[in-house]
Amino acid sequence: MSLKVLISIILAGILYVLSFPPFNFKFLIYISLIIFISLILKQSKNNAMISSFIYGLTIFSLGASWIFNSIYMYGNAGIVISFIITLIFILMQSSYFLIIGFFVNRDYFEHTNIFSMLAPASFIVLVEFIRSYFFTGFPWLIIGYSQIHTIFNSMYPLFGSYFVSFITVFISTFLATMFVYKKKSIHNKPILISIILILAIFQYNKSWVEDSNEIFSFAIIQPNIKQNEKFKASNLNEIKDRYISLSREVKTELIIMPETALPTVYRSSSSFYRDEILKQSNSLISGIFRKDKNHIFNSMLLLDKTEQFYDKRHLVPFGEYTPLASMLAPLANILAIPMSTLSSGGLDQDIFTFKSFKLIPIICYESAYSSLIKTNNDDYSVIVNLSNDSWFGNSFAPHQHLQITQVRAIEFQRNLLRAANTGISAHINKHGIIIEKLNYNTSGVIQSDIIATKGSTPFSRFGDYPVLMLIFIVIVFYLARIKKHD
Repeated sequence: MSLKVLISIILAGILYVLSFPPFNFKFLIYISLIIFISLILKQSKNNAMISSFIYGLTIFSLGASWIFNSIYMYGNAGIVISFIITLIFILMQSSYFLIIGFFVNRDYFEHTNIFSMLAPASFIVLVEFIRSYFFTGFPWLIIGYSQIHTIFNSMYPLFGSYFVSFITVFISTFLATMFVYKKKSIHNKPILISIILILAIFQYNKSWVEDSNEIFSFAIIQPNIKQNEKFKASNLNEIKDRYISLSREVKTELIIMPETALPTVYRSSSSFYRDEILKQSNSLISGIFRKDKNHIFNSMLLLDKTEQFYDKRHLVPFGEYTPLASMLAPLANILAIPMSTLSSGGLDQDIFTFKSFKLIPIICYESAYSSLIKTNNDDYSVIVNLSNDSWFGNSFAPHQHLQITQVRAIEFQRNLLRAANTGISAHINKHGIIIEKLNYNTSGVIQSDIIATKGSTPFSRFGDYPVLMLIFIVIVFYLARIKKHD
């Protein structure tokens, strides 16, 4: 591989990251993909695999650099072990990209064949699915996330973010082949018709939901408690006082506090929430640690005259549980992260009932998994997301995490309330637009009114199955063509 090619691949990876928050130069994702695809289409299989790996390595070294901060600052692992763990993680994420180079290269690609033209999009989206779900999953820096608030907005409630990834890569592939094959691709009529149809569909903008006539008032509290202060027993009263102080002037129907607001296990007999916080409101939502028999859960509590609980289903590896515990327990002991032996909640849990509305709970990392959100045609509902992004420090991650919740709001056309310990807390409307937010590393309160919506978007009904079927069909025909060619 020449130095020029290496620099080009690294540049493409950098541009990829710059298309995501906090930078949000959305158009750069196209330049990144055009450079990457143009290069591998001119390379042998082996070189295309190397280029794909370097592309992934650059993306995750920059875009997920905050992993090191989380381990080093809060994992008690020391700089060497933190670096090794981060490196292993980045190498694992980058290794998935080898799939792309293995199948998309000059030996197999034929720009006049429609399945070849769709192959880069299919394999890149396949890699996004693999890294989202394999080994607990890391659905971060998904191409489709970068394109919210563009011409793709109508696509999210139809087919979801992975389909937006597919279309973005397909358009980039078409442009890349024009560079590689000197504009010959423009004479491929099926591809041209596909592009025109896609652009026509983009213009179709429909509301799939109905707004409620009734509103309710809310207040989101962002206390800004640093992670290294949160689990010190001596700070408990100070943490409580901060919540009391922030809620003192609040007059609202629902107060929302962040994930695991207090670093102690919740007890129904506890007087703090009822006697101190519910003075200002009829109802309260808070993140808590909840014990049930011998299990401790990362939970969400809706407290009014009764108690309703939701237990987090998708836990963060090492931060909340130890995967492959028999093998990796020594590593977990080194990290010694507080409350890192939690249990997962049941897959089938009731959502919250608040007044005449339903509140759909998701906690922290769960916002990256659309399958955990369930809506219907009968109930007016709002999504409530609690998070503690102090683990990430002042890095790209809180901004990237906020964008992910914006995508969920668009996909389901639901208004969304997000309370994050150190930020970024936000009131997000059903179009994914931030109505109001509290910046990272600040404390404060968002107080406003919100309406609920009912109805189901096509994406909420069918999820990612349509795009999975699409890439399956493309890959089958593409591989059949390769086999025939060989």
